[in-house]
Amino acid sequence: AVKWTEIMRNLSGGHVAEFVLVGFPTSPPVQLLLFALFLAIYLLTLLENALIVSTIWLTPSLHRPMYFFLSHLSFLELWYINVTVPRLLGAFLTQDRKISYIGCMTQLYFFIALACTECVLLAVMAYDRYLAICEPLRYPTLMPSSLASRLAVSSWGSGFFSSMMKLLFISRLSYCGPNIINHFFCDISPLLNLTCSDKEQAELVDFLLALVMILLPLLAVASSYAAIIITILRIPTVEGRRKAFSTCASHLAVVVIYYSSTLFTYARPRAMYTFNYNKIISVLYTVIVPFLNPAIYCLRNKEVKDALKKAVLGRCLYPRDPVTISKVLKDDNYTATTHFILLGFPSRPAIQLLLFSVFLTTYLLTLLENFLIILAIRSDGQLHKPMYFFLSQLSFLEMWYVNVISPKMLVDFLSRDKSISFNGCMTQLYFFVTFVCTEYILLAVMAFDRYVAICNPLRYPVIMTNKLCGVLAGGCWVCGLLTAMIKMVFIARLRYCGTPHINHYFCDISPLLNVSCENSSQAELVDFFLALMVIAVPLCVVVASYITILTTILKIPSAQGRKKAFSTCASHLTVVTLFYSTTLFTYARPKLMYAYNSNKVVSVLYTVIVPLLNPIIYCLRNRDVKAALKKTILCKGSGPREDVALSN
Repeated sequence: AVKWTEIMRNLSGGHVAEFVLVGFPTSPPVQLLLFALFLAIYLLTLLENALIVSTIWLTPSLHRPMYFFLSHLSFLELWYINVTVPRLLGAFLTQDRKISYIGCMTQLYFFIALACTECVLLAVMAYDRYLAICEPLRYPTLMPSSLASRLAVSSWGSGFFSSMMKLLFISRLSYCGPNIINHFFCDISPLLNLTCSDKEQAELVDFLLALVMILLPLLAVASSYAAIIITILRIPTVEGRRKAFSTCASHLAVVVIYYSSTLFTYARPRAMYTFNYNKIISVLYTVIVPFLNPAIYCLRNKEVKDALKKAVLGRCLYPRDPVTISKVLKDDNYTATTHFILLGFPSRPAIQLLLFSVFLTTYLLTLLENFLIILAIRSDGQLHKPMYFFLSQLSFLEMWYVNVISPKMLVDFLSRDKSISFNGCMTQLYFFVTFVCTEYILLAVMAFDRYVAICNPLRYPVIMTNKLCGVLAGGCWVCGLLTAMIKMVFIARLRYCGTPHINHYFCDISPLLNVSCENSSQAELVDFFLALMVIAVPLCVVVASYITILTTILKIPSAQGRKKAFSTCASHLTVVTLFYSTTLFTYARPKLMYAYNSNKVVSVLYTVIVPLLNPIIYCLRNRDVKAALKKTILCKGSGPREDVALSN
């Protein structure tokens, strides 16, 4: 099969293998300031849009077409900001502004696809508001859930198809040099200015598709709102007009911000066109708009605001509707419980504040450390090896792992309301089990990688190919997700009567099974057998790998050789020991030693402390990672990047 990378190289027809994104060239202190600003906006955007999506998914009163489309918009914004901002953040820190030809075309494809999808989706949302206000009695008939789904899918399909058409013409152009793009991401105009072949055909296709994907949706929006305004003005009462307008005010604000910034960028006269000015305007619709959209919907829409408050404070006191997973689970289990109480760490207010400060510091440091590890590995060509590829997977996992537990725990330290909804509890448990199981298997895969590197050094590049590394990493995640799903099917079907108090700071399996008011033996049996598979089997792989590694190391004649060989796996061995010892002590110790208060303290080790220590261990024990991190933090780019994420 012909690979995508080969197709792109064949289509390019030029000699340029990589481009240089100029970005925002300023002094180092300003670069750090911009990094902090964009990182804060990026993280807030992810948080806001994730909250919007999860709130709509969990709240039955929001299971209507208007909020269905809003959830699609927020989901789109999550991906939209990930196309441009992570690369920009890396450039601020490392000063490595190179992007491969394939990387540039990939970024351009997804940027166009998501931008076009948003244009069409905003038009669909305007049409939905038109039906709701101008045809209120016929609205349920005119906008059934099946039509809403088809319209949403059509938005995505048209966006990605339009992007594919544009890219076919742009990628066929020759790029002979120069290769400097005066922008912070790969956009159409800067790329067309660099081509050394005739670009008229590509410009014509871009223009015609822009007419279809921007102007047609804009006309649909304008005509919809013209009809809406006429209808609203006919309403006799002021209160009626205000109420009708409030249902579309949020969407109208989003449309105005998005279309004004994009049209100003792409449709203004040439006399007003400068790339430096263009970059600043581009920040509006690539960074600021995804950040503002959730805030606008929260401020202008009372239902979304109330639902978000309930979701954040854990006060969702009602079941979800039949279409969603938790309702299926609840219909299955006939549970009367709508929420649980997490007892956490009961103590005096002063101690609660102290614990909050300690855990908040730990949480933020964990996110920063693991983010820097990923950034250092990505930006340093010397670390594009299987060992560091798996380390970046581990750091990525730890970032999500700590986000499952810590935010809710931090809120509970400050709030008297320790409740968590049934849906929230099951969701937290699902992701917690997923990440724990994934980490068990990933640590075993990393042990196998070290075994091949030390015991079969000559065959290592042949055995640990890029393809195998990708398959192994993907297999870890799939196994974790499937294991958690199977466990959840049995645990969520149990009956939980009243308002059970969980003697823990998060929803874990054992405390949940203890508050069930029906026989949980089947769920316990499934949990036991899956634990054997996901914990015992990877542990056997780790032990067998390290026994073989130690045997091989002891056969090395020189002390220097033994030290060098052992140093390549010392960090991983330390991480494995920490993680397995704490989790096994929690889940595998005898019942006589079992007490929930001590269990909570031990759980802190593997849910909070281990994710904090893992990056530190790898930095202290691994010279390559330490050097790459120094370059990353001190803004001394590690040289040219490689096109391939892994190198043998």
